[in-house]
Formats: sequence, structure tokens, C-alpha cells
Amino acid sequence: MAPRGERRHLQTPPQKGASQELAPILGGKSSGPAQLSFGASTAVGEGAALDELRSARSGAAWVLDKTLREKEEAKWEALVASASGKAPPKVAACLNRCAPAVAWAAVGCEVCVPVYVKVFKALYYVLSKLPTDVLGIVWGLCLVFFGGVYPLTMAAFEAFRQCGGAETYAALHDLQVQYGNAKKALEDDDALDADGDGVADVEQRAVAETIRRKNYLVLTATDPVALDRGFKGLYTAWVAVIAVLKIQFAQMVALGSAIGDFLGQLLRVPLTQVLVHVMDKETQKWIPTIIFYTCKVVAIAVAIHVQKLLSAFYSAVRGGLLVSRNVMYVLDRKGVFKLDPNETYVDEVTGWALAAVGFYCQFSGGFAMPPFVRVILWPFETAEAGLLWGIMAADETPQTA
Repeated sequence: MAPRGERRHLQTPPQKGASQELAPILGGKSSGPAQLSFGASTAVGEGAALDELRSARSGAAWVLDKTLREKEEAKWEALVASASGKAPPKVAACLNRCAPAVAWAAVGCEVCVPVYVKVFKALYYVLSKLPTDVLGIVWGLCLVFFGGVYPLTMAAFEAFRQCGGAETYAALHDLQVQYGNAKKALEDDDALDADGDGVADVEQRAVAETIRRKNYLVLTATDPVALDRGFKGLYTAWVAVIAVLKIQFAQMVALGSAIGDFLGQLLRVPLTQVLVHVMDKETQKWIPTIIFYTCKVVAIAVAIHVQKLLSAFYSAVRGGLLVSRNVMYVLDRKGVFKLDPNETYVDEVTGWALAAVGFYCQFSGGFAMPPFVRVILWPFETAEAGLLWGIMAADETPQTA
């Protein structure tokens, strides 16, 4: 059980709206007293969230119109064809063959990205309006049931929160504003009909001229200082998170490699006696190398799996205690009963029980989830893959003499 001092730190009764733990990500400020219920008081928040989702759906509805979709794909194919005109012959031929696929992918991004942005904005709006205790319950449940599935993402969130989440949120806000300015300028230009002939000017220009004009509009509508500040903020947060995760990953790989060396020494003689009978005499010189590297790979794989088990166990326990204590705060705030977590072990009993259920669900499922759940949680899948790539790529930085 957690020491009482640590429990007091974790159990500070919620006072304001946005969670203190998530406040740096949710704008760095609270959203009012923790008296928000799921009734009439959330009508405004729910209405705004539904408006976001409706606008996302209506904004993507144009893709269902075959004529508009084909027109948009034709525009992208023309842009690719224009770019291929200045490329070397072999590159140009490759671009021309790939033009339909590029156009299809571009139209897909035009549809999907705005929808997901609006969905995340609606989700963020709802979460930012939740009281501390309710938000703690939601985050605790995520830790309980998904902590082992996305270990890098969960660890990155903790590192991100400690390494300046509020500054990164401000950087994201700057980039969002600049993106909105550029998007508005491009949309206004697409609708412009200066000569009044009923046909948009953009459809009467040559492709090369259109590209030059679009670039000019983007450059004039955006602020380079704000973009520089935004990208620097994101880069700083990324480097800080990768540095923390890289240390943990390096420890895990070093431990697995050391265990592999011990296994190699232990199995060298018996495996050599087996391999000399199945390998040619000319290739038997590779036997020691094969044995040692195979043992290293196996040991590192086991170390990674053990680390995933430890991560799942830690996340489940931390999330279970977070849920149980915040449920007690909610019941106390609603007047159901008054019970101080600092004076009882009910939160530990219920928290550890929930942690056991969550860990068992993750372990019995092989730290995997049904495909439809992965589709819903694709941002976490992408984040997990990106963090793993970032950790591995950091080790491949060329060294200068």
C-alpha cells in the first residue's frame, strides 16, 4: 500500500474544473468549481460538442457526391502532372503512374483529417469541462485497461506532463491559428470570381499559375514568427519525451543484452555440438556468432515482454487507485456518504481489485484488442508506433569524428 504521505499527495480533494493532472494539456487553467453534473449544467458543453460532430459530418458530406469527388481528384492529378513536368524522365513517369493513387489519398485526407480534428476538439471541450474527480476516473480507467497495450504512449504522457505540457499546448494553438488563416485565404481564393462570368477564377488559371498563387496566399496569410514559435514548442516537447523514453528503452535493451551474453556462455558448448552436424564445414566458423546473437535477440524480446508486464501492472494499480479515490470524492460531493480516503483502506481494497481485473483483461488478451477497438483508438496506435520509431531513430544518429 502507498505510504500515507504519498496518498495525501495523490488524494488532494478536487477543487476546480479541469484536472490538476491534465491541466497543462487542457489549457493550463481550471474550468470552474467542481460542481458540474451531467444534467442541465452540461447542456451548453454537450450542445457545443454535438455541433462540432455535426459540422464534421456535414463538412465531409461532399465526398459522397461522385461528381465533386472526381473533380477534386482531377485537380490533384493535374497538380501531380504539373510537378512531373519539371522532373527527370524516370521520376516523371513514376509520378504520372502514381497520380491517381496520390489524388485518391489526398482526397481521403481532405475528408478524414477535418473530421478527426473536429471530433478531438469536441472531445477536448467535454473533457475540459469535467470536474477533477470525473476526469480522474476517466483517466484512471484508461490506465487500468490500456496501460499495457500502449506502454510508450502512457509513459510519454507522463513525461510530457512533467516537461511543459502548457507550453506545448500554446504551441499547438499557434499552429492551429496559422492553419486556419491559411485555410481561409485558400477557400476565399477558390470562391473568387473577379470577372463575374460565373466561373471561379481558380478554374480558369493554368496549373503552374495556380500553384504559385496558392503559395503566395499561404505565405501572406501566415505569421512566420508564430509558426516558428509553434514548431519550436512541439520540437522541444518531442525531444524531452524521447529523451525520457530512450533512457528506459536503453536500460531494457542493455539488460536483455547482458542476459543474452550469460545465456550464450551457458549454451555455447551444447549448441555447438548440435550445429557442427547440420552446418557445412566452411560455415562452421559462424557458429559462435549465431549462438550469441540468437541468445541476445531472445533475451531482449523477453525483456521487452517483461517490461510490458511491469508497465501494465504499474498502470493498472495506479489507475485503479485513481478511480477508487475519485469515486469516493464524487460520492462525497453528491452527498451520498462522507468518507475520507486518508482515514480508510476502502480505496486501496477497491483500487487493487479493479487493478487486478484490468491487468487480467490485458494479460489474458495478450495485450491486444479487437480490431474495431483499434480502429477507434487509431491515434494511440499511431502515437505508439511513432514513439517507437523516434526511440530507434535516435540511436541511428551519425557520429562525427
